[in-house]
Amino acid sequence: MIDRALQKELLEQLAASYPERNREILKNDDADEKKKITNLLYLQEHELVDAGLKQSLSGDYGFFGSKITAKGLDFLADDGGLTAVLGLVTVKLHADTIRDLLESKISTSTLPLEEKKRLSKNLGAIGSEALKVITKNLVEKGIESLPNAAHWLQTMLP
Repeated sequence: MIDRALQKELLEQLAASYPERNREILKNDDADEKKKITNLLYLQEHELVDAGLKQSLSGDYGFFGSKITAKGLDFLADDGGLTAVLGLVTVKLHADTIRDLLESKISTSTLPLEEKKRLSKNLGAIGSEALKVITKNLVEKGIESLPNAAHWLQTMLP
């Protein structure tokens, strides 16, 4: 009963009538009413629409008009709408954390002791802007050095 084409059609119809409730969406046409109700409720569970349906004790549905949500509008938008902007994830690492990670790599490296001391001293002396550039370059080099980045991502992501 879940029908992706019907869901897209329902979302587009509701977007066209936004911000008003669409009371005509359950009118009989190509899709039967039960199938539309099923798909509207499914879309509601994903917070893309307010289906405008209330189930009575008898199991019948009362209908007072469906309405697309902001999340539904963003779902239809080519750029993801405000959801994409507001859902942006920013990762912040304190400069001391980056220095600690780099210091750890220096100390466990196979470099001669004098070279380790020199690098550690220079690392402690660099400013935060220079550290940003170094960090960006390290991330780029790390990604470039992955033999198969897509395969690695498969092992890291669920």
